[in-house]
Amino acid sequence: MPAFFPFEARFPKSFEETFQILIQRIQAPLNPNKGNDPLTIEAIAHEALRAFNDMLDQKIWTSKPEKPLLVGYQCQFRGHTQRGLIGLCNADEVGRTILPHENIRLDRAMDIQRWQNSMNCQWTPVFLSYRFSPDLNHALSAVWSQSDVYHYVMKDGARIDLWPIQDPTTIKHLVDSVQKLPSLYIADGHHRAGACQKIEIQHGIRPMLSILVSDRDLRVYPFYRRILNDQSPLPFWDILDQLKALFRLKPCSLEQMFYQYLPAGHFLLVHREACWLLQPLHSVEPQIPDVQWLQENVLGPICGIGDPGSDPRLDFGSMNIPLETFRSILHQAQTEFIVVPRAPSPEEVFRTADRGENMPPKSTSFEPKIPSGLVAYMPNQS
Repeated sequence: MPAFFPFEARFPKSFEETFQILIQRIQAPLNPNKGNDPLTIEAIAHEALRAFNDMLDQKIWTSKPEKPLLVGYQCQFRGHTQRGLIGLCNADEVGRTILPHENIRLDRAMDIQRWQNSMNCQWTPVFLSYRFSPDLNHALSAVWSQSDVYHYVMKDGARIDLWPIQDPTTIKHLVDSVQKLPSLYIADGHHRAGACQKIEIQHGIRPMLSILVSDRDLRVYPFYRRILNDQSPLPFWDILDQLKALFRLKPCSLEQMFYQYLPAGHFLLVHREACWLLQPLHSVEPQIPDVQWLQENVLGPICGIGDPGSDPRLDFGSMNIPLETFRSILHQAQTEFIVVPRAPSPEEVFRTADRGENMPPKSTSFEPKIPSGLVAYMPNQS
């Protein structure tokens, strides 16, 4: 059963633009496009640490609480309300009671580990989900009525509330309810989880700042697969002919299909000159997520993209974007075509993790995500 712990939570006194700019400077070493030059990397890391110390000197965080606490979370965004609970998990449980559904890349995990060690801070919780639990839901119901709350409004219009949970009886009830869950599932933050597996043991655990959100509060968006033509171009019209062995190609309009939830085994194929709904000629195995089937039957054998995590001809993006933004990406010179799979359901993600299997990279986009810096764990800061 997954263990869960209160922690010395810190909150920014405001989340204004100046604070968000500081966050971007501090997280610059985590940018995957920072390059490989050692001197440049060292300079970026030095500047990030200086910005972090500036942030501490400005005292824009609340002081260290007298006792560890849990944090209730609510985000209202685009008509959707997402609620959760923030605390510490034990990173040693990743792969046992905390199950991933994607590979954890060692290079990305090491970058995050170095950043965490340098700042002595975690402020982007690993996003964990679970199958709805009436017991935990009941335990959380008392939190939302508390008057002690931090309220923030984000630039994108999201409204976020945080409740410090300090009552020992409530904390115990919540911790016990989490420990009754069979498993937790990594929705977002696989590399952060991998980084926490490498940090030093503190109070008997490897602390991993985590937010727990029920599957009923999840919104899952697909990642599109964009095939690029600036490196070893792929012949689109030849690929189109090969797809006819797997699909019925039904012409459609992008406007018609962009906001539609695709049926199982169906894909949207978009070229700057035309758009098709790919309807499978044969039934698709229901246990195989569509993103995995797409990789194994189309991107691999037809497009020659065997490793979607490293092939430079493949790019990804979340479909949680406006149609016009998608159009602008489609009409970029390096875009050959785009394939849009159906978003996996939370249960499909959970079943994949239960089997000990991994989905291809960028299979799921869970929205909304808690912003970095909104809740921080800084164990050795006064």
